[in-house]
Amino acid sequence: MSETATLLHVRRPGDSSPSVPRGWTIVTASSAAAANDRLDADVDCVLLEHELGDGRDGLAVLDAIDAHCPVFYRTAEPDGEAASAAAARGAVHYLHGGDDVVERIRAVVDDAPAATGSMVAPVEDPDDQASVLERIDEAYLSFDTDWNFTYINERGAEMLDTTPDDLVGENVWDAFPAATEHTYYEQYTHAVETGEPVSFEEYYEPLELWTSNRAYPTDDGLSVFFHDITERKRYEEMLPGLLQTTHDMMQAESPEAIASQLVAATEELLSLDLSVVRFHEPGTDGLVPVEGTTAISETLGDRPTYAVGEGGPGTVFDAGEPSYRDTVDVEGVSAVLYLPLGEHGTLSAGVAPGEEFGAVERQTAELLAANATTALDRTERRERLELFERVIESVEDMLYVLDADGHFVYVSEPFAEFSGYDREELVGASPAVVVDRETLERSREVVAELRSCDERSRTIQTEVETRDGERRPVEVDIALLPNDDGDDPGTVAVVRDVSALQETRQRLAIENERFRYLFDHIPDALVEFTFEEADPIVESVNPAFERTFGISAGHAVGESVNDLIVPEEYREQAKQLDDAVVHGEVKTKEVERSTSTGLGHFLFRGVSFGAGTNRRGFCIYTDISEQKERESRLEVLHTVLRHNLRTEMNLIEGYAEQLQRRYDDDPALLDAIRREANQVADLSDTARRVERALDRDGDHLGPTDVTRYVDEAAKTARKRFPHADLTVSTPESATAVADRRLVFALSNAIENAVDHNDEQPSVDVTVEATDEGVEIRVADDGPGIPKQERDLVTGERDITQLQHGSGLGLWAINWIVESFGGTLTFETPAEGSVVVLQLRGQ
Repeated sequence: MSETATLLHVRRPGDSSPSVPRGWTIVTASSAAAANDRLDADVDCVLLEHELGDGRDGLAVLDAIDAHCPVFYRTAEPDGEAASAAAARGAVHYLHGGDDVVERIRAVVDDAPAATGSMVAPVEDPDDQASVLERIDEAYLSFDTDWNFTYINERGAEMLDTTPDDLVGENVWDAFPAATEHTYYEQYTHAVETGEPVSFEEYYEPLELWTSNRAYPTDDGLSVFFHDITERKRYEEMLPGLLQTTHDMMQAESPEAIASQLVAATEELLSLDLSVVRFHEPGTDGLVPVEGTTAISETLGDRPTYAVGEGGPGTVFDAGEPSYRDTVDVEGVSAVLYLPLGEHGTLSAGVAPGEEFGAVERQTAELLAANATTALDRTERRERLELFERVIESVEDMLYVLDADGHFVYVSEPFAEFSGYDREELVGASPAVVVDRETLERSREVVAELRSCDERSRTIQTEVETRDGERRPVEVDIALLPNDDGDDPGTVAVVRDVSALQETRQRLAIENERFRYLFDHIPDALVEFTFEEADPIVESVNPAFERTFGISAGHAVGESVNDLIVPEEYREQAKQLDDAVVHGEVKTKEVERSTSTGLGHFLFRGVSFGAGTNRRGFCIYTDISEQKERESRLEVLHTVLRHNLRTEMNLIEGYAEQLQRRYDDDPALLDAIRREANQVADLSDTARRVERALDRDGDHLGPTDVTRYVDEAAKTARKRFPHADLTVSTPESATAVADRRLVFALSNAIENAVDHNDEQPSVDVTVEATDEGVEIRVADDGPGIPKQERDLVTGERDITQLQHGSGLGLWAINWIVESFGGTLTFETPAEGSVVVLQLRGQ
C-alpha cells in the first residue's frame, strides 16, 4: 500500500481542483493525450469533468484514455444523458456538483491517506494514540490475539450501535456472531494468519450496514479501520436502474409516458411509495395530477389540483427550487420532498410514518426529477420539430428562405411554379430574378426594422415578375430566422397571390350573403350560438325564431337558449342535448318548447363546430305541433276502429252461432260466416302486433348473434304448430345487424308456411353466414306463395284497390328486414316456396 493516494483530475485549464485531505496528491490534465501521459501505476483514481471548454466534453476523453483505476465522471448539474453516456464508456461512478466529491472518491479508493501512514504509525503514548484515534473521521477498533476488543473509538461504537465500554474486553465473535458467516471472519483471520493487510467491503445484515474495511496485523493482534459506505452502496445499487430509467424517459414518446416512468422509478428504485406527478395546465394555471403510485391513492385517495403558488407543489413550481419537509399536515405521511419539473410540473415524493427518507433517496430523487425535466424538454422540442417538419413537408404555400447574403437557400414548389422557374434555378440566385430593385430595398429596410423591434414579422405589398414577363400582385410576410451569434440573420418569407386572395374573399362574401339570406328566410326557427361551459348562448336568431317564440333578436342575443324557450320540466333533457352537441354529435329529437302561444312541439336539430372556447353551433326548431295533433287524432281513430272492429266481429260470430243452433239447413254457410268474422278480427290483432313490432327505437340496433333469435322463433312455432315438421339448422354463431324484432319476422314466415298447407306441413329453417352478412332461409313444401303476393311485397307491382294482397305477414317480414338494412327475396322451387331474409354484416 502506498504512503499517499494520487488523483488524476482531468479538467479545463484554469479550473481549480477539489480540496483534499492531507497526504493526497493531485495531478491535472486537460486532454486525452495529457491524461494518458499521467496514467501510471501510482494513480489511484481519475476525476473527469464533463465540461472541458472549447466545445469539448469529457466523453471524448473517456473514450480515449486507458484507465486501470476507478473513473469518476462529474457534471456541474444533474445530467441523465451525460451519466448514461459515461456509464456506457466505462465510468464506474457519476457525480454532479461539488459538495460530496471528496467523500465519494475517498470511499472508493481503498488506500485513502487518512487511514494510511498517519494511522498505522505507532504512537508511543496510549493517551495520545486514543486522542488521535478519536479525532479521525473513520471508525477504528483493535483486537488482541484472542479476538477480544482492546479499543474502539466513538465513531466505531456509533456505527456498531453500541458503546466502547460495552465492547472492550468482549470477544468480537461473541458480540457479533453473525459476522462469522460473512467475509469479516474470513478476511480478519486471513490477515492474522498471513501477517498481510486486507481490504474489503461487506454488508452486515443485523445492523443493515455496509462497511469498507482495512485490517492491519500487529504484534498484539489486529487493527481495523472501517467506514460506513451504506449510502454509497445504495446509490450504486440504484445507479443501473437510474441510468435505465433515464434512458427510457429520453426515449419516451409522450409526457404521460415520462410521468409513468418517473413514478415507477421512485417506487421501485427509491422505495418511495407515496409519489405523484402533476403537470402544469396553462389554461387553468393549475398543477393537475397525471400519475401516482398505487399506495398514494389507497392511502390518501385522489390527489388535489394545486394552483401555482399554492401548497407544496404550487410553491415549488413557482420558485423552481426543491423543498424538503420533515413535518407535514397530512395523515399517513411523515416527510415529503417536492421537486420542480421545469415548466412542466412537479414531483411529490413522500414516506409513511416509521419509514426513512435518507439523503441518498433525496439526492437520487432530485437527479430523477432533473432527468425527467430534460426528457420532457426533449419531448416538447421533438414534438415541435416533428410538427415543423410535417408542416414543411406538406406546405402548399409559396415559401422561400434567404441566407444572410440575401440569396435563396430554399424555395417551395408552389412558389417556383408561381414564378415559372424551376426550384434548382432559384436556389443560390438573388431575388432580383423575380422582383424589382425597389422591392429589394424595401425588404432590406424591413429586416433592419425587425432586428431593432419586438415584432416577429412584417408584410409588404409588391409584384412578382414571372418568367414569361407577367407581373402578379402578391403579399409577402417577412420574418427573421433565429440567430444567436449577432451576425446578419437570414429571412423566411411567405408569399400570397393577392389576386387569388381577392377572388376568395369575393367568393366568401357571396357565400356569406347566401348563407345570411338562407338564415333570414328559412321558415324554421334557427339559432346561432356559442358554448360557455356547455351552455348555448345566443349569437343571432332569424325572423322565424322571433315569430315562433315571440322573442326579439335584441332580447335573445347574449342569453341562454335554454333560459329563453325551454320549460322548467324539460331542462334536464335540454342539458343532455347540449352535452351531445358540444361533443360534436348531430342530434335530432322531438322536443317541447315555450312559444308565444303556449307549449309547442318541435323537431330539434343541433350541430356544433370549432374547438375549445371557440365551439359554436346552430340549432333548428321545426314546428311539428300540427303533425303531432294529427298523429294523436289518427291514434285515437285507429284505436277506436280496431276496438269497434273486434267488438262487431265478436257480435257477428255470436249471431252466427245462434243462427246455427236455430237453423241447421246450411251449416257450411254459417261456418263460413264465423270463419270470415274470425279472420277479420284476427287481422285487426295482427295489424296491432305488426305496429308494435315496427314501433321500435333503432338507436341500439347493431351487430348481434342472430342464432338466438332463430332458436326462439322455432321454439315458439313448435308450441303453436305441434303437427308441423319443423327443422332448424344454424352454425354456432352468426353475426348480423338485427334486434329482437327478428323473432317476430321469422314467426310470421313460419306461420305463413304452416297456415297455407292443408296437408302435413314441413318447414326447414337454415342459417348461413355469407361475405355480406347472414342469410336465413325458410323453406316449405306447401302450395307456394302466389306471384301477385310476392310482386306486391317486393315492389314489383303497385298496390291498388283490386291488387292489395291478402294478409300482413309478408309485409311485416319485409318491413322489419328493411329496417335492419337487409332485403327480403323469394325463391320458387318446383314444390313449395322459399322466403330468404338477407341481413347485412355491419
